[in-house]
Formats: sequence, structure tokens, C-alpha cells
Amino acid sequence: MSKWKMVKLGDIASLITKGTTPTTIGFQFEDIGVNFVKIESITETGMFIKDKFQYISTECNDKMKRSILCENDILFSIAGALGRTAIVDASILPANTNQALAIIRISKGNIDYKYIQLTLKSSFVYRQFQKQKQGVAQLNLSLKNISDLEIPLPPLDIQKHIADTLDKAQEIINGHKKQLEELDNLIKATFYDMFGDPIVNKKEWKEHKLGDMCTIVRGGSPRPIEKYLGGTIPWIKIGDATKGDDLYLTSTKEHIIEDGIKKSRYIKSGSMIFANCGVSLGFARIITFDGCIHDGWLAFDIKSDKLNNIFLLKQLNEMTEHFRRTAPSGTQPNLNTSIMKNIKIIVPPLYLQEKFTSIVLNIEEQKSIVKQSITESETLFNSLMSKYFD
Repeated sequence: MSKWKMVKLGDIASLITKGTTPTTIGFQFEDIGVNFVKIESITETGMFIKDKFQYISTECNDKMKRSILCENDILFSIAGALGRTAIVDASILPANTNQALAIIRISKGNIDYKYIQLTLKSSFVYRQFQKQKQGVAQLNLSLKNISDLEIPLPPLDIQKHIADTLDKAQEIINGHKKQLEELDNLIKATFYDMFGDPIVNKKEWKEHKLGDMCTIVRGGSPRPIEKYLGGTIPWIKIGDATKGDDLYLTSTKEHIIEDGIKKSRYIKSGSMIFANCGVSLGFARIITFDGCIHDGWLAFDIKSDKLNNIFLLKQLNEMTEHFRRTAPSGTQPNLNTSIMKNIKIIVPPLYLQEKFTSIVLNIEEQKSIVKQSITESETLFNSLMSKYFD
């Protein structure tokens, strides 16, 4: 990158600013109105999730004129999920934003907006932020930090070539992820087609309490956990299993020593685990190894020959929102073993459960192929980013 001139972002921007929270200036969010963009309404790949926008009144938008968004503004998260970026397009306007997103308005001229956005996602820029961190656990960036960022600025034709190449690579990744989403939706649709909504049970399947069909126990966490790490016993935390919609959990990041077993819950391969609290409530996996589970997990061991574990897992997935609504009130939803034992589930004939399971396993095979394609495409994208920006 040294063959191209380096410029400060502030030198090629006509404006670098940020917004504020409407409630701090006396306004409330509205049911409809001007789009209000927050970090959670931007994906990691820079797309807007419009159903996650909030709304403000025209009067509030006028009061927050400093942060009224314009087409081609680059948004860059400076707090929380640091480094998330998006380019504002006309379809979301009028719009405004808060203080967690910097607004970078690039001066018109020999500059490609997409190139600048991609540069901001590069490890070259990330390393500059890391120098600012200096021992701070949660780094928040100032507008001066953004203005002082140094980026390489090749001629416009090269900027466009880089942006187009990376865009095409990202489109391939997005296409594969769309395939994965469609396969997940196919599993859901198949469940509802065969069994209906398990909460409503219009098909009038037999119902049983979970506690009559399964042994349900809660996990346990040795404390202080640092004292027990470094052994050979798999230590199953919530974070090991909360990404994706996989059926199985095949490994853990951490392991504990044998003394930790006495202060945790040791479960066998084939058990189903279920996250019973917080934002992860409803995540379920079947483990393929023996190990100890964190106290945020419940473990299910089916004791009835009328219930298939994959059918149970998918049914619990579909009941997640019901669990959230019925969980005891508090700062976070929490379902203890007593509550779960009394939850009623539908239990269709076993042959139908097994037919559904066969369909799920076939779809999972297709998902594995797509996931491999995603991995290969992301490797290509990252190598291109490294080629252009490192």
C-alpha cells in the first residue's frame, strides 16, 4: 500500500459528525416517521435491516439537523460493535442516527465511496484503532480518531477496481448465506406443515409434560472458573453453541480439570442441552461428546420411547418466543427445571417424528455443503482484503 499516497480521512471528508439520542433532547420515539438508524440495524456486511429502524418525528429530525443523513454518507460505528459500516442509499431517506454511529461525508471528486467503506473494514484501519485502545476494555472512538485515520488513496480507476472486485466476492458470500437461510426456513416450514404450531396444537396431537418424557437437570459452574480451567474435560459454555442453527455441538473452546466435575454437571454424549435464560434462551444442541455444562444450560435425557431427540430439539426451537413470553418477569427471562418439567409438548406418532428427522438430516447435509462454500468464499474475500489493504 505504500506505493499509493496516504491521506487522513478528515482531509477528504466535508463532514465527520455523529447524532444523539432523541430522549436526551426531549423527544420520544414514534410508531412511524423519519427512519432512525442504530448499530443493530446494520449488518456486518453493511446492509440495512429496515425492520430494525426506529422512528422519530419530523420536528425531532429538524432539531437534530447536524445528523440528518444524506445519500452516500458512510456510517461507521464508534461504540459497541466497533467498525460496522454502511453507505446510505436513497431508499432509507429521510433518516437520522445516534451518537454510536459516525457520519462520514466524503467530498465530491476522484473518490469512490464504496472503496472508502471497504478501507474502513480493513485490518489496516483496525490496527490503527488498536493503538488507541491502550488497555481500555471497551474502546469507544472519538470523531477526532475517525478524522485522523490514515488510509491509502490510489487513483480513482484502481479504487473502482478494488471496490468492484470485493463487491463481487461479497455477493458470492451473500448468495451462499441466502441459500443457508432458505434451507433453515425449509426445516421450519416442514415442521409446521407436518405438525402445525405446537403451542396451538390445532392438529390435536397427544400432549405430555416435558418432565414425563425427559430427565431434566441444570448445569453448574465451578467458581472461580479460572481455578478449574486447563484440564481435559470439555467445558460447555453458552458461547460454544449460540451461533447458527446446527443440530450438534461437536467441540468446546475450553476444558476443565477433573475436580471441576464435582462443582458442575457432567453429561453424556447424545444429551440435548437447552439455554434456559437471557438473550440465548431457546438455543438447543445435541452434544456429541461427554462434558460438563455451564449453569446457563439445562440438559435433557429422553426417557420415553415415544420421543425423538431431533424432533424435540426442533419443537423447542419453535417454542422459543412462547418461552420468552411465559418466563418469570425479571431483568432476563429464566426458565428453571421446575418450569420446564411442566411445559407441555406435542408428541405425534413416532413414525412421523422419524420421517421429519430424516428430512432434517437430508437438509443438514445440504447445509454442510453450503457452509463449506461460505468458508471458501470468505477465505477468498479475506485474502483479497489483505492483498489490497495490508
